[in-house]
Order: sequence, then structure tokens, then C-alpha cells
Amino acid sequence: MTKFSTIHNPILPGFTPDPAVLGHGEDYYLATSTFNWYPGIQIFHSRDLAHWDLQSYVFNDPNFLHLAGTDTPAGIWAPDLSYDKRTGKFWILMCQMHNMTGNLFDQDNYAVWSDSINGPWSKPIYLNSIGFDCSLFHDDDGKHWVTTLEWDTRKGYQHPGAIVLEQFDPELGKIVGPTKRITRGGTDRGCLEAPHLYKHNGYYYLMTAEGGTGYGHGVVIQRAKKIEGPYESDPQNPIITSTPYRYFRRNDPDSLRLDLYNPKAPLQKCGHGSLVHTATDEWYVVHLSARPLPGTTNCTLGRETSIQKVYWTKDGWLRMKAGGTLAQKTTEGMKGISVSDAPQAVGVDADFSHGQIDQHLMSPYGPRTKEWCSINKNSGKLRIWGRQSFFSQFEVSLLASRIDSFKSTVATELEFKPIHYSQSAGLTLYYDNRNWLFARIYYSETLGGTALAIMKGEKGNKDEYLLDRVSLPEGKAQICAQINYGTVQFEWRKQSSDDWQKLGPKIDISFMSDEQTGGFTGLMGGIGAFDAYRRESFADFNYFKITPAK
Repeated sequence: MTKFSTIHNPILPGFTPDPAVLGHGEDYYLATSTFNWYPGIQIFHSRDLAHWDLQSYVFNDPNFLHLAGTDTPAGIWAPDLSYDKRTGKFWILMCQMHNMTGNLFDQDNYAVWSDSINGPWSKPIYLNSIGFDCSLFHDDDGKHWVTTLEWDTRKGYQHPGAIVLEQFDPELGKIVGPTKRITRGGTDRGCLEAPHLYKHNGYYYLMTAEGGTGYGHGVVIQRAKKIEGPYESDPQNPIITSTPYRYFRRNDPDSLRLDLYNPKAPLQKCGHGSLVHTATDEWYVVHLSARPLPGTTNCTLGRETSIQKVYWTKDGWLRMKAGGTLAQKTTEGMKGISVSDAPQAVGVDADFSHGQIDQHLMSPYGPRTKEWCSINKNSGKLRIWGRQSFFSQFEVSLLASRIDSFKSTVATELEFKPIHYSQSAGLTLYYDNRNWLFARIYYSETLGGTALAIMKGEKGNKDEYLLDRVSLPEGKAQICAQINYGTVQFEWRKQSSDDWQKLGPKIDISFMSDEQTGGFTGLMGGIGAFDAYRRESFADFNYFKITPAK
């Protein structure tokens, strides 16, 4: 009898939403959304489907896709990853969401290709602006098809719209032919999105997400003999979800749907699926998921990536190997492929003395450039020059990476010599430009010199923990944030031989969650600086670490 290893979910904990998976021989690649962060579109690699390493990004050039000024959670949405066997090219489709005001969405969809999964990638090929969540299907006859959610903005029409099919000509570099609406959903959950086409045993299978990207989410399957339809719905839809019962919410624009929280579900918000056929002739669905703070519906870690093993029934439908439709915390691994018990949460360990900046570190609204961020080769320290505040959506001097465990330590060591109260540098927990915490070194006129204190941004409002500031004449400190599920305790010390001292009270961080912000990104830990005086100040950082608790 064949023995199977066990895969534990989530396979990519923390802010890794909208997964698209691709099998290429015995290698597996996975792309996720990055919203307003550079480099754009993360690509992870795995050999066992359980442990994934960040391998590369698709772009890091603001001339490629310009994200400055982007309102969170707009930016780069739902990349699709595919491979054309005829040409040996990898393809990625992506949506750049510019604006979501009034539900009159402004977005553009693009395709890029490369001869290698690691790039370089081509210049963006414009596809359409009809909606979002584009994907590309390479048919057996050599034709290429794009499916998109058509975002219907008309009053009186069903919201959000329909899945549309368009033919794509890679030689011409554009959509050709008419736009055909092929489905308005396989269930009555509403919030239709994330179409992916597959072909199996003479059928075209359309996998979509329905029910919103919150607690009503689900993976839905439909099929047709012809690519343009008509499509019939799987009688068990959704095939993977956290809310395994029928409900009617068509034309309901609420995507979070807190009332659909299922306390019995091992994972929440399960939907937005992507199918992969393995080299071992098995099938898996990679999907979005989330884990709220215990006893709440607040997901501070954001939307994560999980996986379920599936199989084809005799009548040609996909079913979870575990049975039922409720997404599980564990699933069977591939036949003959051992899975280690190493944790999926890996954190970040960036020692700048090596002369490199860890690839996990990203920056919002624009790429990292030597004008504001570089390693001093003589000192082996990372120098960050202060620019605009963390409330800004333009020139923000911030490097950050996702928090991938409910219990984590985020830490750094820096030196900073401010001369004006508007100059700050330090350690941050950052959800978006309206919601963050900043343990910072700054100049205090009240204390008559350099000080250490906490600044808070919550729903766009600033607050300061003035009663907890500490005099720091030397301008040097080690700072850490001890995250324990829904709270954080900042600590500090002058040097490694000293004991850690508390900085301020324990702070509730549940305000940095999808449910409290109305967004759908995730908590990041980072280092940065701002300077509203003369943009002349800089801070030198020795290291930056995010360490998950064991």
C-alpha cells in the first residue's frame, strides 16, 4: 500500500492571497497578489506542495506598472500563471486596479511572458479593462483564451457581472474577436470572480470563486463540451468552502460577509481556487484561506494560501479526497514524495553586514532605489533616508515583509541622529497607509534631545504614546515587537548585553485586520524612516528579523 505524507495548511501563512499554481515537471510554482508593494507578484517554488520558497518576482520597475498613489487594497490583483507547451513560454496575467471608488472600478489587465519562470519578463501586453481576475488558457488546437470577470457597473443589472471569454493572439499581442459571456455563476452566492479554465476528458472546466473574498467564499466548478458553453454547474457546488450550505446573496456587494463566519470550520474564507495536475498523476486545488484571531472574526495575518487534494469522480466532477466540502487543515501529500515536519512559517533573517538586502523585503508604492535605501559597504549597515510619512501613498521609505505566525518577534537595531521633531526612524507593524504602529527614534523638544516612543496610525488618524517615551541621547537602540496573537508589546535596549525593557503598554493590533479596515491585505513587519524637515536625515540599520515562535 502506498504511504502518503501529510501537508499542513496554510502552506503559505501570512499575506499570500489569490494563489495561482502551475506544475512544470516535478517543480511547482505559485504566484500571489502583491497589491501596492514592490517588487510586484511573488513567485514561490516547491517540490512537495507543502513547503514553498520565495524564488523571484515578476517586476520591480515603476515604468512597468506605476503604483504610486494607489489606494489600498487596489494595486496588482490575482496573477494567473500558465505555461504554453507549444512555445515553451511561461505566461502571467494580472490586473492593475487603479481605483475602486463608488464601485465604478478603474482597472487594466495585462499579460507578460518569459522563456524562464525566473524572467526576465516581457513588457506588459494590454488585454482589456472590462473587469479583473484575468486568466489565460492554452487549448489543444493552439488557440489561446482569456477569461475575465466582467465588472458590471450598470444600475439594475446583476452585480458584479459575468465571466467573459475572449480569444487572445500572442503574435499580434492583443485580444481578437468578440467578447462572450459564458456564465453568471454556478451558485447563488454572488460576488463571482477568479475564473480559471482547464480541460479534462473532453470537457472544459471553469473554476471560479463565489461568495466574496470573506467568510462566504467558495471554490465553484462548471463544465461544458464547448469552450463557449453552455456550462453546467457541479451539483455539489461549492466543492471547497468554509460555509458548506446553500444561501442566496446575488447582487450583494459585501465581500467580507461576517455573518457567514462558521466557528466549526478548520479554515476560514476558503475560495479562489487554482487546479494543478502533479507529476505523480494526482490533483490538488490551491486556494485562498484565512485564520481569524481566536474568539474573533479579525484576520490580522491577512488571506493565506492553503491546499486540498482532490480526485475526479466517475461522472467527471472534482471532489476533496478528505470528503465533503469543508476545507481541512491537513491533506494527503503526493505519492512517494516525503514531506518534512519543518514549519511553513519561516520569517525573515536579514543581516545587512553580508552586503545584500533580503529578497523578502518589499517597499510600498515604489521600488527600492539607492536614492533612499542602500548598504554602506564600509560599515555593513543598511542606510534608509527619510522621506514621506507612513500615511503617504507616494515616496515612503519602508522595507517590510509579511508576518507569517500569530506569535512572532520583529526586531532591528539602528542608529539615528534626528535634529527636528518631524524626523523619525525605527521599527513598524504596517497593514496599510492608514493603519500602522511605529516604534521610532525621534527628536523630542520636551525631553530636550533624542527619544524613543510609539506613534500610531489608525483609520487615518495619528496618535502618540507620549507618557511612555524614553530619553535616548545616544540615538542607538535595539527595538523589538513581541506579537502574541491580537496584541503587541514593544521592547527596547541599548545593546545586546542589556535586559529588554518594555516600551509602552500592550497594544491591541486587531485594528490592523481585513475586518476592521475594510480591506484585504495583511500585517507586515518592517523598518523605515520619514523626514518632513528637509529630507536630509538617515538611519543606519544593523539587521532586521521576523522570528516565528516555535
